[in-house]
Amino acid sequence: MAIYHLNCRIGSKQEGHSAGAKCAYITRTEAYSKKSDECAYSASGNMPKWPKVDPQKDPSQYWKAADIYERDNGRLYRELEFALPRELSLDQQKALCHAFAEKITNIKDEGGKLPFTFSIHTDPKNNNPHCHLMISERVNDGINRNASRWFKRANPKDPKKGGAVKSQELNGKQWLNPTREAWANMANEALKNAGSKATIDHRSNEARGIENIPTKHLGAKCAGMMKRGAYCERGPKIEMFNKGAKFQKDYLPAPHSRAKLPMKAMRQVHTRISSPLKKDGKLKSWQEMADELSQQFAQLFKTWHQTELDRLRRERERIEQSMNGINFSFGPATSTMARLKTRGPQ
Repeated sequence: MAIYHLNCRIGSKQEGHSAGAKCAYITRTEAYSKKSDECAYSASGNMPKWPKVDPQKDPSQYWKAADIYERDNGRLYRELEFALPRELSLDQQKALCHAFAEKITNIKDEGGKLPFTFSIHTDPKNNNPHCHLMISERVNDGINRNASRWFKRANPKDPKKGGAVKSQELNGKQWLNPTREAWANMANEALKNAGSKATIDHRSNEARGIENIPTKHLGAKCAGMMKRGAYCERGPKIEMFNKGAKFQKDYLPAPHSRAKLPMKAMRQVHTRISSPLKKDGKLKSWQEMADELSQQFAQLFKTWHQTELDRLRRERERIEQSMNGINFSFGPATSTMARLKTRGPQ
């Protein structure tokens, strides 16, 4: 079943991130080459042509140069991670990712395109196909620069003497929200062309009028750690949160205005988890943490159920009080009905 999942991360030199390491991770090369079978496809686009290397053929050169020449407080890249529809073949997923990357890296105001690299990750059972898309904020305006000049500050008066312009279009929700919508539209179009009836929607449950608590994405990293039996703090929390969301969906249907109460409380439970340490200082097992969460959810729904009962009781009392002293006689029609009941049918 096709699902919607898209998040955005920023790689900052000031925060200690590395564009070269991120490129190696998503392409499963260098330090990550042991997992090369997880990378089904990689491609790059809009790369500049430097005198000694061609980043189009070897994108790692571009991202490593960003680590070296980008200023200390500069952003190195933006990464979009999004789920791919399992209903599409690998070739269809490739075409979709290419089209999406080209669309969102086409900058209107600066008159150029942004360099990008993307990789499609999959698994043998095709349970979690997804794409990592790295985007540089440096606009490729066609001017031939070497690597060191490319990452310098731009010179508006004489562009050839300065570096590539850093686009401001990728800042804030004014870029992310349309990007999320664009991915949903393009993925749905690809599914339709492939003959699939599946669709995805970028909007929240509340915006779509769905009264269910949205589940949280477990992610490949947490799923892998839990499968190996390794300690994972987030995994059990997310699993129990999703079980609580399913319980609310199956057993506690409520109008949207009333569904906000358990939704808010569940988020509090998700963020207010007891210490992962036992009294003796040892780490709790994920099963022990799951049991604690289960008890908290049981108490949560018990409280919510009692709150609903109290609300209904107060509503009933209010209605009964408002009905006291009301005369339900509606004139001649009521008298006629009363006579008919007394005399019976003629």
